Amino acid sequence: MDQKSYTILYVDDEEINLTFFSATFSWEYNVITALSAADAIRLFQENEVDLVVADQRMPGMSGVEFFEHIYGLNPEPARILLTGYGDLETIIQAVNQGKIFHFFQKPWVEEDLIAAFERALKIRTLQRENADLIAHLKKSNDDLSQALGEVESLTILLEEENQLLREEVNDNFNFDDIVSNSVNFQEILQRTARVAATEATVLITGETGTGKELLARAVHRLSKRRQKPFIKINCAALPIQLIESELFGHEKGAFTGAISSRPGRFELAHQGTIFLDEIGDFPLELQAKLLRVLQEGEFDRLGATKTTKVDVRVIAATHVDLDSAVRQGKFRADLFYRLNVFPIHTPPLRERKEDIPMLVRHFVRKYALKNGKVIRRISKKTYHILQAHHWPGNIRELENVVERGVIMSKTDKFKMQPDELWSMPVSSRTNNGAIQSLDENERLHIIRALQQTSWRVTGDQGAARLLQINERTLQSRIRKLEIKRPKEIDD
Repeated sequence: MDQKSYTILYVDDEEINLTFFSATFSWEYNVITALSAADAIRLFQENEVDLVVADQRMPGMSGVEFFEHIYGLNPEPARILLTGYGDLETIIQAVNQGKIFHFFQKPWVEEDLIAAFERALKIRTLQRENADLIAHLKKSNDDLSQALGEVESLTILLEEENQLLREEVNDNFNFDDIVSNSVNFQEILQRTARVAATEATVLITGETGTGKELLARAVHRLSKRRQKPFIKINCAALPIQLIESELFGHEKGAFTGAISSRPGRFELAHQGTIFLDEIGDFPLELQAKLLRVLQEGEFDRLGATKTTKVDVRVIAATHVDLDSAVRQGKFRADLFYRLNVFPIHTPPLRERKEDIPMLVRHFVRKYALKNGKVIRRISKKTYHILQAHHWPGNIRELENVVERGVIMSKTDKFKMQPDELWSMPVSSRTNNGAIQSLDENERLHIIRALQQTSWRVTGDQGAARLLQINERTLQSRIRKLEIKRPKEIDD
């Protein structure tokens, strides 16, 4: 079939992109364009379209939402999504639901698009031929077996294309946003990958801000359940009156305000994964009901007269010392043992400081793109300032610091000064609510003084004079607290 007989519909809210696309592909195909999803829907209904290409980020209706709409009108034309940075979750959802044939990150490469067009239009040709065969069979049954063979071949081809795309997404994004060169953390990722292939319950522990949710999502994406839902619930964010209904659902009239039946998170996660974040804050009086789900895979909705069964993998996370909570009678021992089948501990950032330069580069790129900034370089002095910090808020604190620095940046070089870092709020408590040790507070106080005096210890302008202590005493405390001066490197 002649290439010109194929019609490609392209929708993008930027007119220059439409012009460039038409100029590139109108030599080979019949190209029609639209500046909005609404216009594209009208053109889709008025024309016999073989292939649809759409930008993900458009006002009013995103590319995936547009695809879902036209899928209901006619599921046969292939759909290709053009996406920018940060749309991974949307892409995975669209791929798993079969709504897109392929996706490409912008700026796209002409040769890659042409190759995808050829594959998609080959399938479109098969669809047309199959439709002709089915129409012919209405007049004669002689070709029935051949038509069924064509249908089977088309189904297999479509499934293979979709499966390859799923594998491509999973291969490239298994540990999305997990950035590390640390040997210890790489071992954690290897443990994560190994347990993901099983059905074991996973308990992720570590301080707030260390990336426990990212590891939980990685376990789900690497598991056999990756095409099913990943449902998250923060056990510390819901009042006790709501958490039972949120997790297990309720029947109409179960309590005041229950005007209709509602499924809980466990039912929504059926055949998928449920992530119980901050499990250490789970109410003691509901822990027996949670244990029943883990052991028997069943529970009762509030107000229900029959038991609901579910097939759910459980991943839990906490910054609380559950072993200590069990000893204090705040957490059931049998529930703890059931959750702690495969523990994974995420180390605080202060124990993997070799990752800070890589994390800084990652966050600078992320927030420069988000804020429309061009940042090509990061000063070496900035790296040393950030590595010298204790980071009680871990990676989350580092990300916030870098985001603020990017917003304040006026050139293409990312810089931070010690006083900018120390102007961030510093808490006397750790992120799990416990008071920091005297040594930790003293260490932070001494580092702050050294930063303000350019790491000079002695003399009138030194940190000892600023702290109003003996110089030898300060030198002794610096050695004991293992405070190390970063190399003095100019910008």
